[in-house]
Amino acid sequence: MKKIFSIFLLEFFLIGCNLDDDYSSAYLNVISDSQDVPFKEIIFLVNLKTNDSTYVVVKEIDSINIYVNTLSWAKLNSTSIDTTKINKFIVNNKFESNNKISYLVFAKQENTQSNFNTAGDYAQYLNSLYELQLGEYACLIESFQITLNDSTTVKYYPYSYKSFRV
Repeated sequence: MKKIFSIFLLEFFLIGCNLDDDYSSAYLNVISDSQDVPFKEIIFLVNLKTNDSTYVVVKEIDSINIYVNTLSWAKLNSTSIDTTKINKFIVNNKFESNNKISYLVFAKQENTQSNFNTAGDYAQYLNSLYELQLGEYACLIESFQITLNDSTTVKYYPYSYKSFRV
């Protein structure tokens, strides 16, 4: 019997810059002298609950595709956990547990471009930076994948939203 997983976002913690460090907005803003602090990362916990109220046990959750509002934020993995110390049992090629297993995710915004051939390339890079101002936002976990016991991967699309405030 195929099980459908529910994804629960336990907590959102928002981390910004400390205005006293070398990465404060005065150093990051190239064009503007605004005193806004760029939003750097989202930290949250995820657990994978099956239909029969057990929790999936994997080393890590892979390729978590995250959007903030409608803009792509990151594609990342959760931190790894040591599953050898968890009381678990095998169900259909995967480990499950009666105890809630939470996976920590650090979602830093991905903007990777290092070569700028023209001013237009640099302007495009600056426009792709997404600074969150004070206010309400929504984070969407579009998809993620897990690796089963036989090393096959399965991708899920929970389309789970969680609102947060900066």
